Amino acid sequence: MLAPVHFRADGQADFSPLHVASWADDPQAHQQWPGLLGRLRGEWPCVPFGRCDRPDGLPATWLARQPADDWPHGYASHHRWQWLPSGPLALALRIEMPPGHPVQRLTRTVRAVADAPALEIELQIDARKPCRLPVALHPTLRLDLGRVALDLQHDGAGFNYPVPTEPGHSRLMPGARFEQLDAVPLADGTPGDFTQFPQPADGEDLLQLMDIVGPVTARFIDAGWALTIDWDRALLPDLMLWVSQRGRLAPPWSGRHLALGVEPVNGAWDLGRVGRPPAEHPLAARGGIALHPDAPCVIRYRLSARPLTP
Repeated sequence: MLAPVHFRADGQADFSPLHVASWADDPQAHQQWPGLLGRLRGEWPCVPFGRCDRPDGLPATWLARQPADDWPHGYASHHRWQWLPSGPLALALRIEMPPGHPVQRLTRTVRAVADAPALEIELQIDARKPCRLPVALHPTLRLDLGRVALDLQHDGAGFNYPVPTEPGHSRLMPGARFEQLDAVPLADGTPGDFTQFPQPADGEDLLQLMDIVGPVTARFIDAGWALTIDWDRALLPDLMLWVSQRGRLAPPWSGRHLALGVEPVNGAWDLGRVGRPPAEHPLAARGGIALHPDAPCVIRYRLSARPLTP
């Protein structure tokens, strides 16, 4: 998992936009919540992406699926990777999947751009057998640096999570469709603006935008920087937003977690491992990336920062 990351530019204070959970460096938390949750931070690849349990209230029209493993966001999100030889500006790692898993290995390279505050990242997926799996990247941004404005364009519709993300603490109208990110249907019938963070009220919510056009930029207005996320949208056409604003009360979240996941995805929210939307739903076509052992799948993406002009 990639964080913290410090971007630098002449005449500017360093910029560290990637989230690190408040418990992520606590050895006791690592013992109590091993793997992903205990060290929650920054950016990491999810292969396959999504939860392994079917949420309560998911409509019966969703076709049931069986996940390939029991690890939320995939085996690689919870286990140690091995370092590989790399150059002075790069870090390279690899992880082998357990025998019988449809994916054989993941290889990840993070390369610093020599003359700009930017990282170029490459994820290679080697399949053990032909399969189609939901895949996502998981950049998670800080929301404790003041105001953040999200700039993006999309050709497709947006959809709220089909059930309350966190029962009793979700603000969205479950399953609602919307056309603009600044007018997302809330449970009380009013529109919510999800281009501006932190939100005016606490909650825990997921929503997905289809057919993203161009890169996505988060402007950290009070910090004086912007972070742009660019990726191969032919492989990961959509974007899922994870709005986690003190809406989860169970440990280790404990009502204190504040972060924004900006997640390129090929799948139906984080549900593609346990279900498929009904055929008439636009997200039914988001079945994941087709993988084959004869041809590795390579996903390239970039995180780049720039100071905001006064």
